[in-house]
Amino acid sequence: MKGLILYSSKTGNTKRMAEKIYEVLKKEHLMTIKDIRNAPNIKNYDFILLGAWIDRGTLEPKTLKFLKTIEDKKLGLFATLGAMPDSEHGRNVIKNLEDLLKDRNSLGQYICPGLVDPKMIEKLKGITGLVVPKKIKEKMIETSYASRYATDEELEEAANYFYEKLINL
Repeated sequence: MKGLILYSSKTGNTKRMAEKIYEVLKKEHLMTIKDIRNAPNIKNYDFILLGAWIDRGTLEPKTLKFLKTIEDKKLGLFATLGAMPDSEHGRNVIKNLEDLLKDRNSLGQYICPGLVDPKMIEKLKGITGLVVPKKIKEKMIETSYASRYATDEELEEAANYFYEKLINL
């Protein structure tokens, strides 16, 4: 099968995830990997894996917009976020990604931890209590400082997840 991996990356973490998935899948499939800014025509691909960093609990806007153009393709989503996947925020993101795949030929979704962009942390510091309550803002900043790049093992797990999904087709 012919597959396309498209990704959007802010800190390089999602790009690393896309590259690891590509390395594993190219053993069995004819794969192409591209930054979403250079997305090719998708009509000649059997499946698409779309990856992004998380913004406000879902895919960042450019990727979300591109997702809405995809029809009649096997589709999987992968993402990185500044919280751990098993945190409350991580569980909410998983549900949001699952909702994006409803009524589609889904290959599922996979998230890994990701490093929060330092510019975002600075923006968080400037938010007033009128916009976000102080306790929530402090928790967001604390979580952002604790964010980290995904480990090689976590990236390998993501790649194997999609490998298994595709091998069973």
